[in-house]
Amino acid sequence: MIRLTVMYPATPGSSFDWSHYLGPHLALARQLLSPFGLLRIEIDRGVAGFPPGTPLHFHAIGHLFFSSAGELERAMAATAPQLLADQRKYFSGESVVQVNEVVGTQAPAERRGGARD
Repeated sequence: MIRLTVMYPATPGSSFDWSHYLGPHLALARQLLSPFGLLRIEIDRGVAGFPPGTPLHFHAIGHLFFSSAGELERAMAATAPQLLADQRKYFSGESVVQVNEVVGTQAPAERRGGARD
């Protein structure tokens, strides 16, 4: 599985419009990307940095999942200009994008049937 991650840095002076992002932008992303194999979208809202008391590093992080790199490449080739144009309506900074291969997930030990020592 391939995950495209789009990070929106909380740099000084940057702004982020959650209403537009969670409404019109996500609707546009689903409409444009679903025909190219979009599996799901996950959104993280930044609340704080770490260690405690540190300002948040990102307003938001969006994750778009595809079955293969080929699907992602075809999707971005066909839709990136429209998605980037819409980005200017909700974010005043420069996003950071990374493509990752999802190599595994694991539930905490207590959810797998017992805690470990």
